[in-house]
Amino acid sequence: MKYFVFVIMIAIMGCQKPKETVMEKSELQKKIDAYAKIEINVKMDHLSPKEKELVKTLVKAGEIADEIFWKQTSYDAIATRESLKGKTDKASNEVLEYVMINYGPYDREDNKRFTGEGAQTRPDGAAFYPADMTKEEFEKFVKAHPKEEKELTGLYTVVERENGKLKAVPYHQVYKAELEKMSALLQQASELSENESLKKYLSARARAILTDDYYESDVLWMKLKDNHVDVVIGPIENYEDNMFNYKAAYEAAVMIKDPEGTKELQIFQSHLDALEQNLPQKKEYIRASAGKANVLEVVNIAYFGGDFQKGVKTIAASLPNDPKVHDEYGGKKQMYKNLMEAKFDKIVKPIGEKIVAEEFRKYIDPHSFTTFVTMHEVSHTLGRSYVYGNDKLDVRKALKDLYSAIEEAKADVLGIYNMDYFKRQGLYDDEAMKRHYVTYLVGLFRSIRFGAEEAHGKANIAQMIFLKEQGAVARDANGYWTINFDKFQSGVAALGKVLLEIEAEGNYDGAKNFLETYGKLTDDIKADLAKLTEIPRDLNTTYGVMKTLQ
Repeated sequence: MKYFVFVIMIAIMGCQKPKETVMEKSELQKKIDAYAKIEINVKMDHLSPKEKELVKTLVKAGEIADEIFWKQTSYDAIATRESLKGKTDKASNEVLEYVMINYGPYDREDNKRFTGEGAQTRPDGAAFYPADMTKEEFEKFVKAHPKEEKELTGLYTVVERENGKLKAVPYHQVYKAELEKMSALLQQASELSENESLKKYLSARARAILTDDYYESDVLWMKLKDNHVDVVIGPIENYEDNMFNYKAAYEAAVMIKDPEGTKELQIFQSHLDALEQNLPQKKEYIRASAGKANVLEVVNIAYFGGDFQKGVKTIAASLPNDPKVHDEYGGKKQMYKNLMEAKFDKIVKPIGEKIVAEEFRKYIDPHSFTTFVTMHEVSHTLGRSYVYGNDKLDVRKALKDLYSAIEEAKADVLGIYNMDYFKRQGLYDDEAMKRHYVTYLVGLFRSIRFGAEEAHGKANIAQMIFLKEQGAVARDANGYWTINFDKFQSGVAALGKVLLEIEAEGNYDGAKNFLETYGKLTDDIKADLAKLTEIPRDLNTTYGVMKTLQ
């Protein structure tokens, strides 16, 4: 009898499913999961065989820009990456994956080292300056050697120390081997192009890569017409240089134009001068024109490399950065449609459902998100490029390390401020404005999660706190954010005035005071960020272009 019961018990136990063992994720894996994995693809059926070959060639050139960026971002970025390759244990694979996301051993969220030995905080000067150089040493040397200032503070030089003295070495010498290969690929791409304007641009860019003189190619890029394929490649943005914002980092974006989406944006282009005249600042600071040649385009990304690909992925750009080109030709605002759509679905909408009061959630809108991103990029063109009364001092240099945070805040604020102008033109009604305002608010939290010390993060924290002070936004008794629609427009106008006048005056001390007052995390924003831990912080993107074109 006992034996029978024992057999039955075994049979019953054998039929039961074993309990699944749930492995606790490591802290590093949780950080990796904060970047939602996604393969970015783009339709290229409409491209000719030569255009498809052109895209492949541009991606190869972009991969070289990507590798140069690894050299620029920190002195041990490549060594850290290579030391982890080939290892098969789980812990090493996790570290390598996070290194690939951050382009080195420093976490982009807080600039703290997460692997390896060395400086525990990412050097402000990245690898653009001697590792042991201080800000004070540089400024003292420049003051003592004014004839060398232009080269030492230039966009396209690495500062080295030789025999106890600082010297500037041009990028085309520092990265000579890589740039010769990149230039050859761009020239090859030029020969593949069936579009004459693209052919001229690529050929000029191939020359520029070897000389660090980008003016001609920037102008030709502004003049591109009827091209299906586009590329931004070279040393472009200054975000990596946290010491002075002087040095440009290499990046590449290979794009396929979206003609239907672009048509929807043309209305903004015809109003640029009116937007300039409508700016909330002292009238004497307002320019006669914002530039007639501004171009607005919707594109889909085929490949990102370098500064475009590190950490948080941008969803739009306003280029070129050269203030001379801006004043003569305006700028080109490109919206990255496939990346915008991915971010709204995976990040923006889920954030809104966590932090906005329930009665406002219905206003979180994908079209408002893409429209705001568009207006943000348009707004980079608005306001002064040079300090008022000194057309030889551009705002970027006057504000130095604080420029990026102030400029990003300005573009955000004017982006939403200008919606009211288009309402007055009959483009939007009251309900549309509510969608714009609420979606903008949610978008601020998306960007704050980039990191409180990163330019976009500081910019968005400052906007939140300033607007709260103005009574435009508030937190209710349950800890959810609300918007006072009656005060919102006056709040963004007041903020726009502060930022525009800091730039127009080249007021470094004013920028510092603004960011110290408004650009730091508060307890309520920290509490909100804690609610968002399960929502991806950004995207961990790969690109299917080369597989598609095989």
